Amino acid sequence: MKRTIMTLPAALTLMAILFNENSLGFERPEQKEYSVEKIPADLLNGADAVVRKRLVRFEVKSERRAIEKVTFAVTIFRRDERHYGRLALWYDKLRDIEDLDGKLYDVDGNEIRSLDKDDIKDFSDFEEYSLYADSRNRVAEMFYDKYPYTVEYTYELSFDGYIDWPSWYSQTSLDPVEKNRFEVVLPSEETLRFWCNRDSIQPLIVPDGSKHMYVWEADDLPKLSRDVYGDNIEDVAVVVHIAPTTFELEGFQGDMRTWKDLGVWIAGLYNGRNELPDAAVHDVESLVGPQDSDRQKIEKLYRYMQARTRYVSVELGIGGWQPFDAKYVHDRGYGDCKALSNYMVALLRKAGISAYPVCVETGSDPDPLIPNFPRNQFDHVIVCVPQPHDSVWLECTSSITPMGHLGSATENRQALLITSDSGVVVETPKSTSNMNTQTDLVYVKLFSDGSSIAGATISWTGDQQDYVRSELEEASPSDRNDWIIKSINIPNLNLKNYTLEGIETPGPSLTLRVSLTLPNYASVSGNRIFVQPNMMERSTYVPPNVEKRYSPVRFSYPYHDSDSIYFSIPAGYVTEALPTEATLESSFARFSSKTVSLGDTALVFRRDLDVHSYMIPAENYAEYRNFFSAVLKADRAQVVLVRKK
Repeated sequence: MKRTIMTLPAALTLMAILFNENSLGFERPEQKEYSVEKIPADLLNGADAVVRKRLVRFEVKSERRAIEKVTFAVTIFRRDERHYGRLALWYDKLRDIEDLDGKLYDVDGNEIRSLDKDDIKDFSDFEEYSLYADSRNRVAEMFYDKYPYTVEYTYELSFDGYIDWPSWYSQTSLDPVEKNRFEVVLPSEETLRFWCNRDSIQPLIVPDGSKHMYVWEADDLPKLSRDVYGDNIEDVAVVVHIAPTTFELEGFQGDMRTWKDLGVWIAGLYNGRNELPDAAVHDVESLVGPQDSDRQKIEKLYRYMQARTRYVSVELGIGGWQPFDAKYVHDRGYGDCKALSNYMVALLRKAGISAYPVCVETGSDPDPLIPNFPRNQFDHVIVCVPQPHDSVWLECTSSITPMGHLGSATENRQALLITSDSGVVVETPKSTSNMNTQTDLVYVKLFSDGSSIAGATISWTGDQQDYVRSELEEASPSDRNDWIIKSINIPNLNLKNYTLEGIETPGPSLTLRVSLTLPNYASVSGNRIFVQPNMMERSTYVPPNVEKRYSPVRFSYPYHDSDSIYFSIPAGYVTEALPTEATLESSFARFSSKTVSLGDTALVFRRDLDVHSYMIPAENYAEYRNFFSAVLKADRAQVVLVRKK
């Protein structure tokens, strides 16, 4: 029998004919929109979640009306990312939720279920510090217990009066993004005011009858590494801000073509609201006199304001922008940041001192004010009092903050100072490392079994004091105990007693005095005792080693830590070895540590770390890593004591 030998391509062709799905009456099902198989392989690499779609359409109808439509879908692979299933939308009399829908899909993109009314909660945005608030929250939650799954939300917002327009980010988190699109629709006779952090990126402008549409898109963006890109997504994402030219908010028409124009609108909201009642005028005249310097007058009136007012929030239509008048605040003893600042300005002006409210954005990393792109980016008001040599800045919502101290939430940033008829961009003051200190003075008695007893005095100033005060001011005695033990961070520490000075009264510093027993502070081996002399401020963090860093390293504030620790040596022991003295210098900090023997009975450890910068540029990341790696090594060094022969 003659055999026929078929070549491989021919064989494959025959197999394709024989087993063609269509020839057998089968049709391969088309992959559904949210099928996990449709996600590009590059986006799946190491992903805990993938943003499948974020579509935002913002349509301007008039100076006071606009509509925003959003579709947002995320495929979730791990429980840690299930927070994407929670959507919170706030609304008030100027912003309403017209529509809200949601769906869950399985791994193949099949719909599991839709958002049900039981999945939605609606509650007031009222907080205990709020007095007037018409804002509410609508919160939807959809979760599934089989991973991966996809959650999709669609919603529509309508605006009846606005000053804020939405911003767009190509990525809003470190998670990969499959599709992100931003559309802004305007009447054809209007031109959109926009700003993008990448000059090379321009929108696509699409005519649409009597309207035109500006479009930005970003597709197939990979997962980002926090080690490489840091915590601020704005450093690496494409950012687009849009803003109105003219606007209307509850009958108050405004213009924001320039920062001056925006300041004019804000100043108009303050008109006629700085008149003090007779009782307040009498108090001012009684408190200050011609013998007082301007700074003395400022301090007296600031303390007066702090003592008789308290902060409450007001979020009620135009009340989110317009303050209560000074008489209202004086008579009732409360107000929000705008009202308290306006009241403080009125008190100072009655004493013959010019002062101004200043609109500022709070937070650890505020947006810079863009000179040629004014927009509303403020959420707080403070006071500036110009003086011949240096301005005095006042935080009016705190009853304990010292005069002239702002804190990390409002220092070192641009802000908008409001005069009677204008707005002026200003810089809030920067603090220095020597303003934000922690000083530790410790006396330790070592025993031959490795145990010890210690007494420590720890003092904080400036922004470091602010942090400690925020943690301890309203804490219970038990919570204070826990915080102290956690902060000192020595294994098996026993806190015998403590006093905390300055927590109850306004002031520039706090002081903690503690008594401790440390059962296992030192290690004993044969006739030697090993002691780590740095018992208070040990560095434990080494910045990760990355090939290239793309964003700067930021500090909330510059700071200076100083430690002096005295050790008494157990009887019968002498010092055998001391750590090598360390001195480190960098572009952003300096460090030193030294352990000195004081004869056969004692030794002293001194450590000094001064970080004098707010930010380390990305190109200096290797220097940053090397510096703190060396600090950690120095902090781990040990003293060796040996028993006398």
